[in-house]
Amino acid sequence: MAHTIPMRFFRATVESMVKRGLDVGRALRGAGLDWRLYAEDRARMTPEQTTGVIRALWEQTDDELLGLGPRPVARGTLRLAGLTVIHTRDLRGALGRMFELSSVTTGIRWEMRADDSGRATIGIADPDVRLDPFVAFAMTGGVHRFARWLIGAPITLLSVDFPFDAEHLADEYTTIFGVRPTFRASRLAMSFDAALLPMPVVRDEADLKRFLRDSPGVLFYAQEQATTTAARVRAIMERNRNGPWLGADELARRLSISAPHLRRLLRAEGTSQRRIQEEILRDRAVEALVHGDEPIADLAARLGYSEASAFRRAFHRWTGSAPSHYRSTRIRKP
Repeated sequence: MAHTIPMRFFRATVESMVKRGLDVGRALRGAGLDWRLYAEDRARMTPEQTTGVIRALWEQTDDELLGLGPRPVARGTLRLAGLTVIHTRDLRGALGRMFELSSVTTGIRWEMRADDSGRATIGIADPDVRLDPFVAFAMTGGVHRFARWLIGAPITLLSVDFPFDAEHLADEYTTIFGVRPTFRASRLAMSFDAALLPMPVVRDEADLKRFLRDSPGVLFYAQEQATTTAARVRAIMERNRNGPWLGADELARRLSISAPHLRRLLRAEGTSQRRIQEEILRDRAVEALVHGDEPIADLAARLGYSEASAFRRAFHRWTGSAPSHYRSTRIRKP
């Protein structure tokens, strides 16, 4: 199950677009989102809803960087770049081809270096280039997501550096990239194990078509490879979807640590087993309300609530809104 996206993170992401006069409200309505949710910090979005909003903004700007890059990027550029890159031999060649295309299409030059410690670092070649935060996020996430998709294997990031300040959103960036970023860095960069560079590209044009179908919402999905204790605990709890909630002792056993040590690790990451459980319930509820027609009373019972009223109170605590506000944003199946 995909993590939902906090509205405050999405709002910060599109802040530059609002300042430049893009009609984000129209894009939200076009994606079926209740405008009242936009101003609520606790509100959540699914990646599919985010995809709908960004695509609506593409329609407004006819620019895949939404008018925020050094130069306009015609719609369809990502698809053409993908068609070129999937015919490279390995990850090293794919990244090199991506960077050549970026220089030509966006005016943004990337470089890659591998050091003696076995770490590969890719980043913006010119440290004086100051990118809009949305462009920096989109390009970093895009390169990482596309690269791991190309080789069909996780690429665990060792570091991510952003040249802007978003410390108040650090937890969400950590969820998306799998590592806590460094903000206010001298340049945009990320690093990973250089041993991955010879990994072969395993995708074809049919695969690319399916990948693009989920774009750009794929940028907002949580990193698949769990690297924090909280992420590993969540992954274990989600795999046990049809059974009772696992206790601390069982979770610790599966992680090969003691229960007290597990609690200490979660506390150091600013969370707890109970909080993770609540986040899973919240995301399951939002997904069900947005994607299905299940009566709220039945949804409440399925999530373990003896009364619908208790579920409604919990949902309001999680999101700041009533379940009915999310039901009104339901994504209709074709």
